[in-house]
Amino acid sequence: MLISDIHACDVDPTSSGAPSYVSTFPRVGNDIDPFSELERLIEEEKLSIDFILCPGDITNKASKAPFSYAWEKLNALANKINAGLISTVGNHDVDSRYTNNTYDPSEFIKSLTPKLPTNDVGSFRAFWSENFCLVTSADCNILALNTAAYHGGGKDAEAEMEYGRISPPTLIAIKKALRDAPLRGTNILLCHHHLLKSDISDVSAAGVTRGGDVLVDLLNDRPEAWIVVHGHRHIPELIYGHGGSNSPTIVGSASFSAQINFDAQNKNPNQVHLLTSDPTAAIRSGWVSTGEIRSWTWQPGIGWKKARGPHGLNHVTGFGFRSSVMFLANQIDQYLKGQGKEHVSWNEASLAHPPLSWLIPSDFRALEAALAKFRIAILVDRDGSYAQIGRSS
Repeated sequence: MLISDIHACDVDPTSSGAPSYVSTFPRVGNDIDPFSELERLIEEEKLSIDFILCPGDITNKASKAPFSYAWEKLNALANKINAGLISTVGNHDVDSRYTNNTYDPSEFIKSLTPKLPTNDVGSFRAFWSENFCLVTSADCNILALNTAAYHGGGKDAEAEMEYGRISPPTLIAIKKALRDAPLRGTNILLCHHHLLKSDISDVSAAGVTRGGDVLVDLLNDRPEAWIVVHGHRHIPELIYGHGGSNSPTIVGSASFSAQINFDAQNKNPNQVHLLTSDPTAAIRSGWVSTGEIRSWTWQPGIGWKKARGPHGLNHVTGFGFRSSVMFLANQIDQYLKGQGKEHVSWNEASLAHPPLSWLIPSDFRALEAALAKFRIAILVDRDGSYAQIGRSS
């Protein structure tokens, strides 16, 4: 599960100047608490979660007490659902303006208990000495990368705070670590800043990671498939990186709890995302990697609901299919004709044609346009989930 950009604060979360709905501010009752409502969602939906991944910006403007508060919340949630917790740090987590410290902008983060990025001592030491660590489990590799490693330093410290950076020595070390890593079906790189300039609401290169394009090239050249998970922009998206057929899948995470007034220019809602990788299906189908992302949207007074609407990720989207959507549309047309039906349920259609579940949003829109050539449309239920696929009269 991806929980990003919490921006925990210490002011009234309902005030117009609050950066987040997660706050240490004392309140009567429990009317605004995205974390407790997320626990309820996980229980009600019976979600199976192996890891909670946090792309950083846990606190806001390096505030220490809110950082500790949100970090405790993340660890408590992980413990309750028996999931691992891996985090990286964002620009707001680092005391780059030396508000609380005069010599080390990351000192407070290093003092946290449990440790960050994980409570494993070896991973902790690697992350803070080499700016990344590689965590390996039975079926996946997760590389946590610190793209805010140089915030608070450099010849032009003020400019350095405006973007992420991966240094050449770090890139060399990552290349070696990946070469030596055990083979796993799922491989995830977790960082805060986006590695590439996005086409969505990012008119400048502000915030983009220096060295990010080199890292994407490095991942593209690997024999195994990689998924990049980042935060920072509060804009959820699902795209492929540049390169060949093995280019990484890139997941931009929404903010978990940004206050609607503080983040008014961003029309995207607060969301959590459940990323599920299916390497077995990828091998069976001949794709690089396949999987789905389920998203829920949070609003104060409403709680976590299945995501729908014009902004953010839909409740269910996928990745992996990198072939012709017109070919897929033609297959669906032939399937309907072969079944002698004008329409079938979405479940029936996706079982017959699994690539329907492996389309990133832009490819899904292209498929809808291709299906329209055959007078076929995809219908959705009231909650935004796909219901039927069929021919219009």
